[in-house]
Amino acid sequence: MGQFSVGDTVEIIAADPENAGTVGQTGTVIDDGSLSGGEIAVRGIDGRLTEKVRGYRAYTADQLRKV
Repeated sequence: MGQFSVGDTVEIIAADPENAGTVGQTGTVIDDGSLSGGEIAVRGIDGRLTEKVRGYRAYTADQLRKV
């Protein structure tokens, strides 16, 4: 779909208020946005248990940078 593919390692370079405090962290793309209307889901930002309960965080393409 765009510049990110499933499996890419990315760094968070900007975040909306919902994801505040995650700038500078790295994670792995698990959804390139084609299934979620443009939001790119990233795993590895929160702990495994938190992600299992709350789900993965999602960002727009301009909030991410490939590592």
